[in-house]
Amino acid sequence: MSKEALSLLVELLFAAGALAATGIALARRRRVPPAATLPPAASLGELILTVGALLVAAVGPNILVVALTPEMPEMPELARYALLPSLVLLGTLWLLGFWQRLMRLTNCIWVGIWIGAAATGVLDAIRFTGFHHDQMPGNMPRMFGVLILDRMALGPALGSDILGYACHYWVGACFGLTYMLIAGPMHWWGSLVWGLIIEVGMMVTPPMVVARDTGYFGLKFGLGLLVTNFIAHMAYRIVLGMLGERFVAHQGSVLGLIKQVCRKAEGKIGPATATGS
Repeated sequence: MSKEALSLLVELLFAAGALAATGIALARRRRVPPAATLPPAASLGELILTVGALLVAAVGPNILVVALTPEMPEMPELARYALLPSLVLLGTLWLLGFWQRLMRLTNCIWVGIWIGAAATGVLDAIRFTGFHHDQMPGNMPRMFGVLILDRMALGPALGSDILGYACHYWVGACFGLTYMLIAGPMHWWGSLVWGLIIEVGMMVTPPMVVARDTGYFGLKFGLGLLVTNFIAHMAYRIVLGMLGERFVAHQGSVLGLIKQVCRKAEGKIGPATATGS
C-alpha cells in the first residue's frame, strides 16, 4: 500500500471513530437527561484547579503557533517540554479534583475532552472535502506529525501521520475542554459565538498567514479556504455546544465560580472585620 493510501486510511479511521462517537452522543442527547442536582458549592481549591486546567488546555492549540513564529522554539522541543508535560499535568489535575470530590471540575474535564475530540470528526469531514477539492493549501494534521518528528526533509510517513492526527484531535479536545471549563452547559449558540472569535484569531496567526503563505483570512490562497475553514469550525462549535448542553452535569461558568469564591471570602472576612471594629 502506498504512503498516500496509508495516510488516507489513517485520516478516515480517525474521522470515522470521531463521527461514530458524535452520532451516538447526539442520539443520547435526545433522551431525557438525568434529574438535575444542585450545583456543588464553589471553593478556592476548585477555582485554582480550574484555572490550572485552562492554562494546560491552552498548550495544545498554541504549540503550532509558537513553533511557526520566527525566533521561537521549534516543534520537537515544544512537544517534548510543553505538550507531553501538559498531558501529565492535566491528568494530575483531574486526579486532584477527583480526590477532593470536585465533581463539577472532573466532569467538565472529562466531558470537554471527549466532546471536543468527537466534534473534531465533524470538522474533519468538511476539511477533508475541501482539501481534496483544492480549497486548502495543505493537510494540517500531516504537517503536525512532520514537524513534531522533525521530518521536513524526509516528508510524512505512517508514524508521523498517526502522531499528527492524534495531535490534531487532541487540539480539538483542548478547545472542547476550554469551552466547558469557561462556560459550562451554556446554550449551544454560546459555543458558536465563541467559535467565531477563535476563527478570526486563527485566520490571522503565523501558521495561516506566514507558514502556509495564505495571507490574512486565507484570501491570498482564495475565497474557498476562508469558506471551508469557516463552515468546518462553525459545524464543530455547534456540535460542541449541543453536546455540552446535555453531558455537562452541573450548571456554572468560570465567572460564576469566581463570584461564589469571592462571596465566600467576603462572608468570612466581614464578621471578623466588624468584630475588630
